[in-house]
Amino acid sequence: MGIGASRPLPVDKPAEIDLDQAARYFGARGELDSGTRALLARCAGPLLAAALPRAVWLRAGRQELEQLGIIQGKDAAKHLAGCDECILLAVTLGPGLDAQIRRAGVGDIAAAVASDALGSALAEQVCDGAEQTLRQMLKAEGLYLTGRFSPGYGDWPISVQPLLAQALDTPRRMGMCVTESFLMLPRKSVTAVLGVSGQPVTGYRAGCGHCALRETCEYRKRGQSCEG
Repeated sequence: MGIGASRPLPVDKPAEIDLDQAARYFGARGELDSGTRALLARCAGPLLAAALPRAVWLRAGRQELEQLGIIQGKDAAKHLAGCDECILLAVTLGPGLDAQIRRAGVGDIAAAVASDALGSALAEQVCDGAEQTLRQMLKAEGLYLTGRFSPGYGDWPISVQPLLAQALDTPRRMGMCVTESFLMLPRKSVTAVLGVSGQPVTGYRAGCGHCALRETCEYRKRGQSCEG
């Protein structure tokens, strides 16, 4: 059984990186102090310049994706409730951004951590933009989308990453590969599924109690949530 070919999705590079969002990834608590903000601001410019955002997407039947083993688990099923179709999405910021994170960290551990946090924040911003583009495309057909749901959320295992990469043809389409340990390269890459419905849908968040990453999650170690 086959599904259609993935297609490029136009994505814009934000004019600036959200420093407040980056601070959350950095581990800052409460109001951002001037020193941390200055560090993030110093690292943000070169990182933004190095980023080359790219995205691909694929629209397919939910049942087809389940039969291919891509959609697995109760939490993904709950997220896609009421959706007969899905959109698979992959976004990457490119290898240049990974290289800049390494350069920033030479002799400066704080800059390395700050740059990594900034990269994560930028990836989310680009994903938000890609999602908004998809929403507008589907709106023209009178259709609605759930939010993004990524491998590692709830009981949707990260072991599906190779299947997602294969379905979206990410190595050829955008230069993104998956390692044997299911990590994506370039590192600042995101894959997700969104449900398509003929009526407004919100999807489902599994919460920390069921998240596959709960034991290693930096947010939980700080008493925070990735949703807040």
